[in-house]
Amino acid sequence: MQTVTLDEAQKHLPELVRKLSREGELLITDSNRPVARLIPAAPQPSIHPEVAAITGLVPSEGDAEEEHRRYLRDKHR
Repeated sequence: MQTVTLDEAQKHLPELVRKLSREGELLITDSNRPVARLIPAAPQPSIHPEVAAITGLVPSEGDAEEEHRRYLRDKHR
């Protein structure tokens, strides 16, 4: 694991972030004490086509609440 000082990290952050995918973790120190660790982000799972196809078909919470109010109102007429 590569170690850099806080000052170095601030000056070279874009370069260090690019290195993360190749070199893994990065330890940041301040006055020779570890203060932070940078790690590569986990890959984001892709949405399955089936899920993407139904997106928007399920009513939002607000829509469902309004629909329920109309049902209760109409039921008592």
